[in-house]
Amino acid sequence: MTDLTDEEIEEIQESFEYFDTDGNGRIDYKEFVRLIGALDSDMPEEEMKIGFDIIDSDDNGYIDLNEFMEWWGDR
Repeated sequence: MTDLTDEEIEEIQESFEYFDTDGNGRIDYKEFVRLIGALDSDMPEEEMKIGFDIIDSDDNGYIDLNEFMEWWGDR
């Protein structure tokens, strides 16, 4: 991940909180689908599943803030 400014980190955290609709501190697959739809509504389901699995680096079935920051910061 590239070095992020405090402002960029804050923006990423706000984005994470926006897509973490149940407020549990994790993005599940359903929330991820919503996130991807906001970015690219034409992404096939299979690609969304692959993307989720890649971002979920600890394979616990959720994207936590650290995983999200790694992914979003590399965008």
